[in-house]
Amino acid sequence: MAEERAVNSYPTGTKGLSGSAIKYIAIIAMTFDHIAWLFVPTTSVLGQIIHFFGRITAPVMAYFITEGFHYTRDLRKYFLRLGIFAVISQFAYNYYKTGDLLKISNMSVITTLFLGLLALWIYNSEKIPKYLKVPAIVLILMLSRKCDWGERIIWFVLAFEIPRGDRRSQMISYAGTAFVLKILPVLKDAFEDPAILNYNWFIFGVLLPVPLLMLYSGQRGKGGKFSKWVFYVFYPLHLLIIAFIRYRLN
Repeated sequence: MAEERAVNSYPTGTKGLSGSAIKYIAIIAMTFDHIAWLFVPTTSVLGQIIHFFGRITAPVMAYFITEGFHYTRDLRKYFLRLGIFAVISQFAYNYYKTGDLLKISNMSVITTLFLGLLALWIYNSEKIPKYLKVPAIVLILMLSRKCDWGERIIWFVLAFEIPRGDRRSQMISYAGTAFVLKILPVLKDAFEDPAILNYNWFIFGVLLPVPLLMLYSGQRGKGGKFSKWVFYVFYPLHLLIIAFIRYRLN
């Protein structure tokens, strides 16, 4: 996940939730979500509830990618760190999805976030001519289709970035993007077959990050560098543990 400093373009203070607190909430939601995909029927009420709250994580990750881009002390190291953990996480993700460390179904969300960071850099770079930025970002969108959450993460990152400086506008931008990309397709299918909503209403959980991120205080929170590394290490580790239980012990 992204690194951010205590400095922020928004008012900061003791009220609200720190960046670390929000990330821990996202991690908990992600863990239960990943457990449910392997052990709880998606069409069950329990499965729908767990996945509803599980939709918190990826958008929150996308938000803190934008925060990290602006407040990291060394962007090259940030890219390198995210790239290394994308490679490490891929083996864990393979195992989780297929039961085989080397069998690739698609790329993990860490790779998607890496591409999101790259799109962010292109969007903000003064060295890249404007006429090249659109095709470059389109190329990233195409590459992301082979990744978990796909091009949605790239759009989320840009939705948070473009109105940056106004939290409310950021949330409106994100909510509109999430509605078009995630909710609208389900509603369209449900118009033809209402029964589809019975096992797809969890998708409305993509709107949960809006009130959660509105509570962000702009502070990093307790834990400092330790918390930062927890976020990187936990993703592949929890996938390995869940997959081991599913494929070896269950």
